[in-house]
Amino acid sequence: MLNINAKAMKVVREIIEDADALGCKVIKMDCGATLIDMGINCEGSWKAGVLFTRASMGDMSTVTLGEFRLNEDYTFASVEVLVNKPLIACMASQIAGWKLGDGEFATIGSGPARSIAHVDSDWYFEMTDYREENNEAVLCLQDVKYPTDQMAMEVAKACKVKPEDTYILISDSTCVVASIQVSGRMLEQTCHKMFEKGFDAGQIVMIRGTAPIAPIVKDEMKSMGRINDALIYGSSVEIWVDASDEAIEKVIPGLVGKTSSPCYGQLFEDVFEKAGRDFFYVDHDVHSLGRVQIHNINTGKAFCGGEINYKVLEKSFLY
Repeated sequence: MLNINAKAMKVVREIIEDADALGCKVIKMDCGATLIDMGINCEGSWKAGVLFTRASMGDMSTVTLGEFRLNEDYTFASVEVLVNKPLIACMASQIAGWKLGDGEFATIGSGPARSIAHVDSDWYFEMTDYREENNEAVLCLQDVKYPTDQMAMEVAKACKVKPEDTYILISDSTCVVASIQVSGRMLEQTCHKMFEKGFDAGQIVMIRGTAPIAPIVKDEMKSMGRINDALIYGSSVEIWVDASDEAIEKVIPGLVGKTSSPCYGQLFEDVFEKAGRDFFYVDHDVHSLGRVQIHNINTGKAFCGGEINYKVLEKSFLY
């Protein structure tokens, strides 16, 4: 029987066993929960970023690294993610929907623990009926500081597990792990957008995506801007669907930023600042794809939309 927290725990144990080589730090919190720092007070690593991404998706994905060419002078690393059960891997696990704080840089939880807690405010569960029970819970955070014992206890209570069976992975925006795992969210962004635009994401048969890994900088806001720009302007997604050609043609303009985002062409850092540094106040259509291609398994036809916006990426990554 499928259990994404159990699958994620295999990844978590690999991280714990090889923490030093991965550039990570394992911390036993006073309440008994295990905190795994993957980039706040440690360096992290390429492999750690891949493992964080896999854990955040309940280990329901294939994650590999590659190369993205920005222009004749610059190339960057890229991440490719392949999934065949996106409503579980992305909506029941990876997408950040569990708000655990308020105000500037509010902590928003992602990862398979969400499928146990499925709190009322985490509305993404409208998109999937996947729920589970498990005696261990894995939560993923992107924040500038460690969670408190009170927060860890809140997670344990919501998941109905013991604090010592609660595992929290964390990184901030100024490390390679965050840059990889944010770029690796192109598929959850696709499913979310499809749902919002009236397309049944349950019709997805297979999906894969790739995006550049933004170069980090020792500035939280600038790094956050870059890693989101990588996703918004540099992502490319291929989807196989079991749907009608008419439904595909109708949804594509709403998936890509070029034809849907009210802030298209703006750096995410500027958009985030205008939203009071709170993701919940950023227009949902800002979180769009660069380009998308959809293949209909019924008719054999292919459709595409959007673009990779190299101009914005140059502005974001190089200056």
